[in-house]
Amino acid sequence: MKPLTLALKDTLTRFRDRNALLYMLAAPLMIGLIMGAAFGGQNDGSSPIYAIPVAVVNADEGDLGQTFADILSDILVETAEGEQPLFAVTALDALETARAGVENGDFRGAVYLPSDFSAALSLPEAPAARIELYTDPTATISPPILRSVVFRIAQGFESAALGGRLAATQAAAAVRENPQLAAALAQLPQALAQAQTEFAAAQGAETRIRLHSETVGAAQEFDIMGYFMPSMAIFFLTFAMFAGTRSILEEEKQGTLPRLLTTPTRPSEILLGKIGGTLLTGLLQMAVLVLVSALLFGVDWGAPLGVALLTLATIVASAGLGALVAAFARDDNQAGIFGTLLVLVFAILGGNFLPMKDVPPWLNAISKATLNRWALDGFTALSLDGLPLSAILPNVAVLFALGAVFFVLALLGFRRRFTR
Repeated sequence: MKPLTLALKDTLTRFRDRNALLYMLAAPLMIGLIMGAAFGGQNDGSSPIYAIPVAVVNADEGDLGQTFADILSDILVETAEGEQPLFAVTALDALETARAGVENGDFRGAVYLPSDFSAALSLPEAPAARIELYTDPTATISPPILRSVVFRIAQGFESAALGGRLAATQAAAAVRENPQLAAALAQLPQALAQAQTEFAAAQGAETRIRLHSETVGAAQEFDIMGYFMPSMAIFFLTFAMFAGTRSILEEEKQGTLPRLLTTPTRPSEILLGKIGGTLLTGLLQMAVLVLVSALLFGVDWGAPLGVALLTLATIVASAGLGALVAAFARDDNQAGIFGTLLVLVFAILGGNFLPMKDVPPWLNAISKATLNRWALDGFTALSLDGLPLSAILPNVAVLFALGAVFFVLALLGFRRRFTR
């Protein structure tokens, strides 16, 4: 009964502390919500990138340069706000002005169409035209997009020009072999122009370019809140577990622990009560986080029995690690420094701030050496994949095993500390 009394006393003390409540409950809920909002909203197949500021300097003496600029302006993408232009094109007269705008950050890129652009595409004897593209070196996403689009448009113009030249060469050869075709070919440009005008009048609304993206195969929706809410719960739970076990050192510093040791209570009972209070605090903390996030934010944590078992295993592992640090730390300050560093490193490696599925293999292997990764993989298997309890049993077993090892080592350290 003495360990239970100590555990209840410590738990009530923590939950009566307003600052502790803010840290254990309010902080993970708020940060999880903020991170979910920051990384969410992109599951509907729409593009979050549009209206990329681009300057176009059209020095072409013909008509094809303006056609190139119009195509660049008319590319549309589907966004959460509906169809939007991919590029916000600004027409400028001087290349120096456009380059200065890119250097100042006013544009993500600048496209320069030379004066001989139309001639290079229309006249076989003209030299090749050189399109100049300038991009912002500080941007990482928009320059490759702009470069790819400009290259694709240029390819289209070049293909059309080659096709026209090939048709003209074949027509000239046919005229040489049959002079009677000359009169018919002389009227061909006028007929083509009239047909093009009639087609444009009928289909003008369909001539704008649109980008279409299609995923082959089934794609899984990623519930961002279903990831970051368990992630933040694990992160702040480990902090709470470390703070709970560190309270043993705080009482040693304040003198209450030595006074407890003079009572008939055995050191093992005192230690069991302190650790029991930490475990009970963690259970209540996770229970509140699960219920509040489910009710307020609609987070589906998955199978209740699996969530409960995984929560208990995570609490045991993190409390055991906290007890291990406290057992071998010189004092409360050193335990706080080591504990905070360990929690942050484990959180980064364990994927609490960023999913680890796309990291290099060597980093993924290191990540699996942390209790955070085993806990987070288990919670996401339940919340995101909807897997049953059996799927997370390996995670539960690993976490309980880690907790057992940590607690055995911590008990050895505390026994040496109490008896010296």
